[in-house]
Amino acid sequence: MSTEAVALEGVSKRYGDHVALRDLSFRIGSGEAVGYLGPNGAGKTTTLKLLAGLTAPDSGSVRLLGRGPDPASGSALHKVGVLVGTPGLVPYLTGRDLLEYASRAKGLPRSTEESTVEAAAVQTGVARHLDRPMGALSTGLNRRVLLAVALLGDPELLLLDEPTLGLDPAARQDLRALLRGLRREGRTLLLSTHLLEDVAEVCDRILFLRGGRLVGDEPVDRSPRDAKGVPLRALRLRFRRPLATEELRSGLTTGVEVVEASGPEVTVAFAGGDEEQEALLAQLVGHGLPLLAATPAEGNLARRYLETVGREEEP
Repeated sequence: MSTEAVALEGVSKRYGDHVALRDLSFRIGSGEAVGYLGPNGAGKTTTLKLLAGLTAPDSGSVRLLGRGPDPASGSALHKVGVLVGTPGLVPYLTGRDLLEYASRAKGLPRSTEESTVEAAAVQTGVARHLDRPMGALSTGLNRRVLLAVALLGDPELLLLDEPTLGLDPAARQDLRALLRGLRREGRTLLLSTHLLEDVAEVCDRILFLRGGRLVGDEPVDRSPRDAKGVPLRALRLRFRRPLATEELRSGLTTGVEVVEASGPEVTVAFAGGDEEQEALLAQLVGHGLPLLAATPAEGNLARRYLETVGREEEP
């Protein structure tokens, strides 16, 4: 497997007067699971279409697994699974028809076609629906069949545009578990979605896109770490009233870091586990500080999205 799964350099794309992508550059290493976030019209689907070879950039370069995405250029796309947009489906074709056609289009061995189709259908939970016409399936089942197409042949790289669209909560959880399993196996994922929960549960890195430009690139896990990179435990403290800095510091032991303070709420980080947390809380109370509650501080992906991308503008 190539050490670099995706590389875009200075990519721009225009549709008439509309500039979809502007000098876009990023790289994804093999085995990474990357979330691709941005408002409607940011250029996410255009990016995935470029990567899938469905359209070409006006300028810049696109490489997947060490080569260009043009299907005529070689076998790169045979190692890529793609779910982009909401393609129109012939309603009288069955899921099995679609999967068999996709298997042959990918150049997968005819001798193992039946087992390949069955494996992808089982992975996505559509095995018992394969012989029903696509027009008779719900939106969620259609989406799962299309995901099965993307998984045919155990691809190294998955380009997924809104993979959980139309799924009920249980099916969405099952799909996230599947994607986490693929990530553990070393597959590379680029997941474009509006559902922040998908990114939080599956991905380890986020790319933020707005107006066709990359405006952020950061890890999903932004928990505080010490100088050696070891994660610290983060705790959100809520007091009865805002505390002055000197008053707060008087109740904190050495090694406890104040990460954020906003009114009566303070987030602190410290090394250790339950015993160290118990000692910290006991010291705060012992100093007479008006502590009301202490809860684990989790990363707020929605807040980070708004801070980085902003709100979607009205057309």
